[in-house]
Amino acid sequence: MRALITGGARGLGEAIAERLVSDGGDAMLMDIREDVARTAQRIATKRPGSLVKSVVGDVTDERDCNRAVTEAVAFMGGLDVLVNNAGIGGPAGDVVDYDPTDFRHVLEVNLVGVFLATQMAARVMIRQASGGAIVNIASMLGQRGEAKAGAYSASKGGVILLTQCLALELARHQIRVNAVAPGHMTTEMHWDDLRGRATASGRSFQDQVEAVRASIPLGRHGTGPDVASAVAWLVSKDAAYVTGQTVGVNGGVQ
Repeated sequence: MRALITGGARGLGEAIAERLVSDGGDAMLMDIREDVARTAQRIATKRPGSLVKSVVGDVTDERDCNRAVTEAVAFMGGLDVLVNNAGIGGPAGDVVDYDPTDFRHVLEVNLVGVFLATQMAARVMIRQASGGAIVNIASMLGQRGEAKAGAYSASKGGVILLTQCLALELARHQIRVNAVAPGHMTTEMHWDDLRGRATASGRSFQDQVEAVRASIPLGRHGTGPDVASAVAWLVSKDAAYVTGQTVGVNGGVQ
């Protein structure tokens, strides 16, 4: 299995890459962060003989996406899996006060970035004529709205519908497209959101963490390995008849 993972420098992307490599795959990690190279080097030690490399690039830039796919194919000899994980939360705020530039940026990274990377990767998979699997990282906030999260929810809702459209379009090429919708995860993005909410409400950060945890039926935040396990299943032969689906990894939050 030869995989390209966007947003692979840290957080969920790092966990996904580590799981796929541990399962026997090779990986190219793409991220806008320069330290993605250190992440790739660390993951390469998880399985001797694995091929793991990094490329610095912005998923909103068509040329960067093309370069990442081209380098991935050259490095691994082809491409079987794409995981569109790169994403941002953007500032929280009421729609009447939201900066249109910020709104557009969230959509560019979270939705347009998925489109660009998928377009480049799907072209390769179609030429290879051996099928493939694409997994888009959405969010439970793409399945329901939340006050002050309009840009993020809209972008992730778009990812879920784009996933369904792509699954229908690419099925004839035996390319499966699915999404994973994480809930409250132990990521810097989530902690940053809670810090902002703590400041706005006058409550402590720890109070915010406990309030969120209390709302999760399973009683804990999700982790990178939780999401990585779902991705690993979706790209495996065990999910060979699964496409166009969104799998919630959210501890039971409805």
